[in-house]
Amino acid sequence: MILNGIITGLIMGGILSLPVLGVAVIYGITGIPNFAIGVIGVFGGFLTWYFLSFNMGIAILVGVVFCFAIGYIIQRILLTPISERGGDSTLFFIITVSLGFVFEGLMRAIFPRPSISLALPRIGTINIAGVTVEGFKIFALLFALGTLVIIRLLEEHTEIGKSWQATSQNLKLAKLIGIKTNRVFSIASGIGCALACVGAIFWGSLYNLNLMTGWDLGFLGFIIAVVGGIGNIWGGIISALIMGMVMSFSGYLLGGMWQSVILYFIVILVLIVAPKGILGSERSL
Repeated sequence: MILNGIITGLIMGGILSLPVLGVAVIYGITGIPNFAIGVIGVFGGFLTWYFLSFNMGIAILVGVVFCFAIGYIIQRILLTPISERGGDSTLFFIITVSLGFVFEGLMRAIFPRPSISLALPRIGTINIAGVTVEGFKIFALLFALGTLVIIRLLEEHTEIGKSWQATSQNLKLAKLIGIKTNRVFSIASGIGCALACVGAIFWGSLYNLNLMTGWDLGFLGFIIAVVGGIGNIWGGIISALIMGMVMSFSGYLLGGMWQSVILYFIVILVLIVAPKGILGSERSL
């Protein structure tokens, strides 16, 4: 049971790490929290489901590209201009939550079913020390960890990645040396929403997606990101894996009704001890 709990927790944490990565990328670079990220990601998941009857690859591409475009546009025409006019966290909370309700309403109006399951192909099973695990779940975990590696490589070895670092560390200096910070912000927001979409697709394939899943994934993503140190990618991943195991073991030992109670109790304890999170700083990548 212990090994099964660890494996299940790591897989759940791996899937949750995708929206957490999205939160970390957006906040770490722009300094602006987007509380609509989960709903936007699930909207992309619903789009993927709608187009699955045509072609799986095209369906996933449609969902991910749509979420990237929405994240890019929202940042470009709404959030960055408001930030430049001195908008504060309360205003961003109101605006992005309102955007989340807009996308939730659009899902209700556009899609015929309020709850869906994404029937992506399965990969068989894998035996790990006597525990049988779906190959697709292992793939989801490896994909999440691979995404982290790709994000780090982009940050360290590409022009846009170096622009991310410069912008997140010193915005005024980044502008002085000619970095197009508005473009950097918009790309970061697009990538963050695309990551949330991928997380929603995996979640919808292993469990299901409904009109409230976006709020659940988005809120949980923010909570986990805060515990890890909001804006810190490594902290977010570590936190996601730990919280995944907490949810797994609390579900096994106490039942599903206790998962949220135990999870948020631990969140409170961690933030009492480390108010900025496990690897937190004022604003970091």
